[in-house]
Amino acid sequence: MKKISLFLTALFSAVALAGCSNTLDPVTGERNDPLQGFNRTMWDFNYKVLDPYLLKPAAKGWNALPDPLTTGLSNAANNLDEPVSFLNRLWEGEGQKAMVHLNRFIINSTFGLGGLIDWASYSDPLKIEHQRNFGDTLGSYGVNPGTYIVLPVYNATTTRELTGALVDSVYTYPFWHWVGGAWSLVKYGVQEVDTRAKAMNTNAEALLEQSADPYITFREAYYQNLEYRATDGNVKAKETGLSEEDLNSID
Repeated sequence: MKKISLFLTALFSAVALAGCSNTLDPVTGERNDPLQGFNRTMWDFNYKVLDPYLLKPAAKGWNALPDPLTTGLSNAANNLDEPVSFLNRLWEGEGQKAMVHLNRFIINSTFGLGGLIDWASYSDPLKIEHQRNFGDTLGSYGVNPGTYIVLPVYNATTTRELTGALVDSVYTYPFWHWVGGAWSLVKYGVQEVDTRAKAMNTNAEALLEQSADPYITFREAYYQNLEYRATDGNVKAKETGLSEEDLNSID
């Protein structure tokens, strides 16, 4: 465990240093956001163009489909993330939690028709709140989230999360190379639309609409979500007006 910690600390020290740029000003309490000009432009595109004209209509159409179909497709897409979560938990030295993801993958892939049916979640010991990406693993070792970045389509991220996404893609590259890279777009598309559809059933959307500055509201909620995930929920909730369900819907 100690060797793993030292290895990760040394390997990702650059990410930790970059994290200083997201610190809160001790006087004003405002977050340092060096890319805010660029971020707001991308936010306006995502929030005012992409979401209302593409993503939200797709989410409404998704909700109109039979529940067994949408649930099955979502289960199958999420099942493909179990091996990545298994590896990331091992990096954390969390062998027991890693085995939960491995057992989920084996059970759902074998008895759940390739993951269409989430049989594993019928067992309390095998229930999970979310998958584990490498950004979460870095966060569990105290690596700072880093600079906030809003990208077109991809939406919100940070330097730590981009590093984590790169590592996760290295894990999955052999599989997607084997089955065909285009299928990965189907997987991520299903997850994105499903996440947006579920967000319509929470108060997160209403909170953004009522906010004086939706960009700031979402940014702070996003950072809280990162902290919540990295600590497995062992963090005191901040006054954002978001429940745990809302936090899990933020991506």
